[in-house]
Amino acid sequence: MTRPESFNCTNCGAGLSVLGGGRVRAHVCSYCGAELDAQDGYKVIAQFRDMPRPESPLAIGMTGEVYGVPFTVIGTIAWRERYGGRTWTWVDHQVFSWTHGYAWITWEDGHLVFTRKIRDLPAPAFISARTIENAESRPAAHLGRTRYRYYGSGRPEATFIEGEFNYTPKLDEDSFYVSLMGDDQMLTMRETGKEREYELSRHLDRAATFASFRIAAKDWRRPSGVHPLQAFRRSSLALFARNLTLAGAAAAVVLSFALGAAGTRIAQSGEVSVRNPLTLPFEVTAPQGLTEISIWSDVSNSWAWYEVELYDAEDEPVAAFDDGMGYYFGRDSDGRWTEGSRWARAHLLLPPGNYTLEMAQSEAAVDWQGGQLAQRMAVEVTQGKPATRWLWYLAFAFLAVGGGMLVQRTIHNTRRWSGSDWSDD
Repeated sequence: MTRPESFNCTNCGAGLSVLGGGRVRAHVCSYCGAELDAQDGYKVIAQFRDMPRPESPLAIGMTGEVYGVPFTVIGTIAWRERYGGRTWTWVDHQVFSWTHGYAWITWEDGHLVFTRKIRDLPAPAFISARTIENAESRPAAHLGRTRYRYYGSGRPEATFIEGEFNYTPKLDEDSFYVSLMGDDQMLTMRETGKEREYELSRHLDRAATFASFRIAAKDWRRPSGVHPLQAFRRSSLALFARNLTLAGAAAAVVLSFALGAAGTRIAQSGEVSVRNPLTLPFEVTAPQGLTEISIWSDVSNSWAWYEVELYDAEDEPVAAFDDGMGYYFGRDSDGRWTEGSRWARAHLLLPPGNYTLEMAQSEAAVDWQGGQLAQRMAVEVTQGKPATRWLWYLAFAFLAVGGGMLVQRTIHNTRRWSGSDWSDD
């Protein structure tokens, strides 16, 4: 028997279109709210009154493509869920395709989600409210090779029903759902009375869906936040930029160490007592590069500070600076550890010529158990050292950009899970 393309409501007489194919079970009149049995001559089986119409860009009769398949909107159900003083609302639209059957498009917080019923059973077959309450860790289920982790559960109530459906909806129906999230799909277990159903949902591209259904995007609210089903996506250009900046940071660090090993040692003192000033003459012959002055001291779980003065061949002061070092070590539950260094280094730009270095200890202290004050000190002078500080600045800049792009995925996934009602506390 061929179904008519339209009929008159058996309750109010209004003309209604038939859009949903032969498996439609109920049709809720858009004018009087009467629920009609589509399998029994559109007999009135319920009456819905004073239902506030929800806001949604989709409306009954609209047609468009979802994943390349043409669908027609045939029904609308608005939902409300309350818990812990908060309220959530969303709108489900039943859609129908002559080739792919029935599905749902959900409008929530400016996002669009596509849902299909599935026949495959997950493992476990159901997660009850008691199981969730008694679980010590976040529940999970497997469907095929995919693991889905618990996201949320609840008992929503319908606030508006209109159009055709392949089942018989009720305003006061007691339904419990459990949502579990995978990488880019949501598995929903739904229990209504003694019947259990399973669904898989995916986030829809808003712009493409609006364009296909001929919806003016400017007339509707922009998406609020990150939807749980919005998997992190990075363009090939962004991926290239991330890898390039991280590689640049690594190259800058390697080059700085390689250049740091360059230079020629031109003077070296032996170890002397810290009680007496140290004098070391040297000659700079390299016309380019920096002169590195390296100070050593045998600090042991202690620190020491040194003053250095530099004079030219005419005994005129050229430079003066102070620097220090601290070296600590010990053992804990993780094994032996060390911190700090027995070396301190300074870099000066000196023209070729003869110089005299004078160094003396200015301060020293023990601030760790078992420490000893420095007893010996020494100094080395190296010429022709290239400047590497700019490479470190460059490395930090590259690392900041590349590292920021690395944590984007973590931040995005944290936002995806922020709406979950699971708590590890």
